[in-house]
This record gives sequence, structure tokens and C-alpha cells, in this order.
Amino acid sequence: MNTKKLDEFADWGDWENFCRVVEAGSFTAAGDIAGIPKQSISFSIARLEARLGNRLLDRSTRRVRVTDIGQTFYARIAPLLNDLREADNDAKSTQQQVSGTLRVAAPYETGWLHLAPALVRLLKAHPALKVEVDDTRKIPDLIEQRYDIAFVKTDTRLPDSSMVSKHVVAMERGFYAAPELIAERGLPRTLQEIASWPMIVDPDDSEWELLDGDREVGRISLCPCIRTPNVELRVRAAIAGLGVIRMLPAYIKDDIRRGELIRLFPHQYSSPLEVYALTPARRLVPPKVRALLDAFEDPAKIDS
Repeated sequence: MNTKKLDEFADWGDWENFCRVVEAGSFTAAGDIAGIPKQSISFSIARLEARLGNRLLDRSTRRVRVTDIGQTFYARIAPLLNDLREADNDAKSTQQQVSGTLRVAAPYETGWLHLAPALVRLLKAHPALKVEVDDTRKIPDLIEQRYDIAFVKTDTRLPDSSMVSKHVVAMERGFYAAPELIAERGLPRTLQEIASWPMIVDPDDSEWELLDGDREVGRISLCPCIRTPNVELRVRAAIAGLGVIRMLPAYIKDDIRRGELIRLFPHQYSSPLEVYALTPARRLVPPKVRALLDAFEDPAKIDS
């Protein structure tokens, strides 16, 4: 057999290790993803560069930088390898047990409204699974902090990231105030009328907008009396008549039912809060992560 011809064939494992380094940002992190030593990743990249006759990565003691040629090759090869991983994972997923420990990061509101019901369904269907959930608003480093999946809420675009994102839910929001504040200020007919009201806002908010269907009918800048990420504090302050809030109706349904909060502009909405699930980039999706996403999308699938 002609060994020279064999040497000319690409070792796709080397290409996969190269993509892991690009996506993870270091040889150490790439080795953690692959479950092999850092030295093996380094040897794999060196072998690939030698076969291609091109330098794909510039290394220093503190960082790894992708060369122009490396970036071009990565843009072409990464989608192909990802498609192969997905096909392989789809073929095996029905045979793999949903077990182990699922580590999740999620904001409080997402956890309370959507994650908790999904996890209940998941754990009932898969008793061998264990779950750890951290309450966080920030996008975590999934590799460094060893999360399997993170849920992120935003009313704008996700920042550029090497993580894989999947939209899971849009959360409706409306404006609410206590009856005593409405009695004092009068029932507003336009968003601009509450621009002078005391406001209780999320730290990420700089403006509030009002939509009638897909059409924006109002937008105001914020000058809040209270700014806090604590949802319970915002709700309690609004019930006390300290200001108007923008909130998820499902979160305060009992307060609405008791008449402690009244919805302003009941036939109009603010922009929805979009929730995305983030997983480590280009990594084979473990059965436990896929099962959680299924529990969000279609509860019937988690038993299949």
C-alpha cells in the first residue's frame, strides 16, 4: 500500500481540534472540551499545519491568535464539522440515557416562569438526572464555569459570541401601577403621559416603548426613582405606589387578580423579552441538554 498517498488524506480529528481551539480561545480549554490533554491538542494542530504548509494559529505564552489563513479555513470547515456532529448526535440521541448532572444558569424570572416547569417535567421523565441551577443575569463563560446550558433574556440583539444560541421563548411585557398612583396621577392614554411618573426599572432599561401590534406608538426615556435587578423589590415597590413598572403579566398575575396592580394601556404591549438558550459552541449536544430544550419546546418529546 502506498503510505505517501495515505499521508495526503486529511485527518478530520486535527481539523476538529483546530476548530475547538478557535472557538474556546486556548489549547487548554479546547482540551477540556475534547476530553484530552492540552499537549495532544498542540500536537494535533502542529501536524495539521505541517500537512497544509500554512500556519493557522499564532501562539504566545498568554494567548492564541487565529491567522488570516486560519480564519479563512475555519469559516469553511467549521459549519461542515458541525453538521457532521449534529447528524451523528441525532443518530445516537435515542439510544443515550438522560443522566448525570445538568448545570444550568438562568435569570430569576426565566427560572420562575419557564425553567422550573420544564425541569419538573424533565426530572419526572428521567429520575437518573440531577440538576444544579444558578441564578444569574450575566452571560457566563460556559467552558470556564462548566455550565451545560445558560438562559439569557434580552430585548435587543445577543452580543457576538462563540456560543451556540437558540431562541426558546418570547415573554410578553406590560405597564403596571398601583390604584393609588393611578388615582393620584390620572389614567394615562399615551405612553408619553407617564414620562413624568416615578419609574421602577431594571438596570438594563434606558427606554420604554409601547407597541400596538407590530407598530410602535410611543417611546420614552427613563428617569427612575428605583433601579434594581431584584424583581420582587420592583413589584413590592410598585404595589406600594412608589412608581410604574414594566413587568411580565404571568409573574404578577396574583397581584393583578387582587387588584394591587392595574395594567396601563391594556390593549397594547411593550417589546417582548426574548429568552435564548446558550450552549458551548460546536460541541456535541449531550442528551441531557437536548432533553431540557425538548421540555421547553414540546413536553411530549421528553419521554420519547
